[in-house]
Amino acid sequence: MNLVGKQFYIALLSSIVGAVLTVFILNGALQRISIDVLNYFLASEKTSGEIVVVGIDDSSFSALDESVGRWPWPRWIHGDLVDILDQYGASQIIFDVIFSETSEEEMDLYFAEAIGRAQRVILASDLSEVQNDYISGIIESRPLPLFEEYGAEVGLAGVDMDADRVIRYHPYYPDYPNTLSSLGSKIEIGKIIPQSRILRYAGPDHTFPYLSYYQLFIEDGVPEGFLKDKIVLIGLDAKASADVQKSQQDSFPTPFTRFNARQTPGVEIHANLLDNLIQDNWVSNPPNSHKILIVIIMTIISVAVSASWRPTLTLLLGLGANICLSGFSFYFWTEGYYLNFLLGLPTFIISYVAAGGHAYLTEGRQKRQIKGAFGQYLSPAMVDTLIADPEKLKLGGERRKMTIMFCDVRGFTTISEALKDTPEKLTEIINILLTSLTKDVLECNGTIDKYMGDCIMAFWNAPLEDGKHACNAVEAARRMILTMERVNQELKDSGKSQFDLKIGVGLGTGYCVVGNMGSDQRFDYTVLGDVVNLSSRLEGQTKTYGMTAVLSSYTVDELEESNEEILDNIVEIDKIRVKGKKDPEIIFGLASEKISSDEKQCVKKYLQAFREGDLKKALSELDNLSNINKQMKDFSSLMKERITELQITGLPENWEGVYEATSK
Repeated sequence: MNLVGKQFYIALLSSIVGAVLTVFILNGALQRISIDVLNYFLASEKTSGEIVVVGIDDSSFSALDESVGRWPWPRWIHGDLVDILDQYGASQIIFDVIFSETSEEEMDLYFAEAIGRAQRVILASDLSEVQNDYISGIIESRPLPLFEEYGAEVGLAGVDMDADRVIRYHPYYPDYPNTLSSLGSKIEIGKIIPQSRILRYAGPDHTFPYLSYYQLFIEDGVPEGFLKDKIVLIGLDAKASADVQKSQQDSFPTPFTRFNARQTPGVEIHANLLDNLIQDNWVSNPPNSHKILIVIIMTIISVAVSASWRPTLTLLLGLGANICLSGFSFYFWTEGYYLNFLLGLPTFIISYVAAGGHAYLTEGRQKRQIKGAFGQYLSPAMVDTLIADPEKLKLGGERRKMTIMFCDVRGFTTISEALKDTPEKLTEIINILLTSLTKDVLECNGTIDKYMGDCIMAFWNAPLEDGKHACNAVEAARRMILTMERVNQELKDSGKSQFDLKIGVGLGTGYCVVGNMGSDQRFDYTVLGDVVNLSSRLEGQTKTYGMTAVLSSYTVDELEESNEEILDNIVEIDKIRVKGKKDPEIIFGLASEKISSDEKQCVKKYLQAFREGDLKKALSELDNLSNINKQMKDFSSLMKERITELQITGLPENWEGVYEATSK
């Protein structure tokens, strides 16, 4: 199995593990967190405006304890409160206080009569678990029957706490349909599926219009019209009273507690429940089948983005998918439907870490090897291509048509001798020169095979395939000719060298074997083939023809005719038999600038006369060539010397117009 296949299976298996963990282990925690976040950022835009909370708070205890005694207060004061609220025009009066025990008979009657006068009072009951020698089970603690006889309605005040004690859902009591909120809203809840309704909070604690209990007993304590037609909820909001906290828990953590560390009074929990029902503003908690479908979709996405490992791209795509899910979640929350935006995150994290670890141990190691092996010999873009797709790299020897280059510094021995007392200066000059020439090779998609002193060997069409390998190699040679002019000027301007450095470039094209060559202990990525030797020989002939670059006919044949810029700089210069080869080779010269048609015509006529053995006419055409442009002047001078020598020695027998090269 290749690396791509292994990467896919790692992503698939890790995503499945993440999905299983999400569904069976993490779902509850993720749901709690997401509901809290959604409530925090998307609290109800506004309340119904029908609810006022009257808090039995610390201020009320301070104000009333001296006059009425410590909690629980005598019930006559609650009776007075009902009368006052009735006078202020409250539409409903709801006590989140359980009056299940008798007090003084007169006080109980006083409170009951006030309830009877108002005829719109709702009292709280509660459920508790009892287990003793006589009874076990759930019993309801209801208010005194007296209060119900005088017209009080009774609703459960219990709330459903989540695993972390936070109130997130509407309470579910299948055998007790009446709750404070259902009676207050006059909406029949009925038997509903447990946790099918998520409580959508209006905000943190003390969001609803609020009065302290004692304010109703002082002059101007209640703004005019503040309670008119309002549902008034009365309940404990004590933080410091030890007596209250010993007898009854009066505050609970809500989704906002995660962010502000404050709890919300139980009476305000009921205010939120009531407001949800009045505005039909609660959020539906979908069945598990919906949630599993989301997990499956996010698992498929996690596999897709992690199967082909690109650290940054994979991370962006995975997070992007989860951000999109969050966007849908926030939107659907406003529409009353709960979508857990965290369902895909564990799967992606596990998949990303597993796929990244596998890639680091396998692909990462291979990529580091590739970068180490080719980083100094290929352009960064080519190295990145190999790293991205290592399958393009075939090691171990492969037959390919390639273009080979040899580039050598002319007169290096003379320069070395002149700088023998300052070898570090010679090294600096050569490094500057080779750096500039190497840049030209790499920018044209070439591969540096090796450096041999002052010589560069490079090739094209390996390790990456290059359909334009000959064009790119010739373009690199042309750039190198221009680079020499620039480097010479820079060295002179800086005072590092006063030598006029020159190079010779040989280019040949043909079939080679490319791959790792060497021993078990040490090997190089290099090429072998006849064209390698030919290219080296052609580089040696550059001084013979006065041309900076000499190309084989096979290289020129590979050039695209549409690339006129390169073809305009090339001219046929001879047919030679290089040392060590039997077959003659037609060779071409490459100039840095365009060779005019007149120059090409003169060279063509020269070659025709030379090959026919008409040395006099050949010499005449060379004279014409030298008078046209200095670009071919060196070539003309050297060819004149050759013809002069042949005029003295005479043409060999069976003359075919092939020059026998005696030097490398």
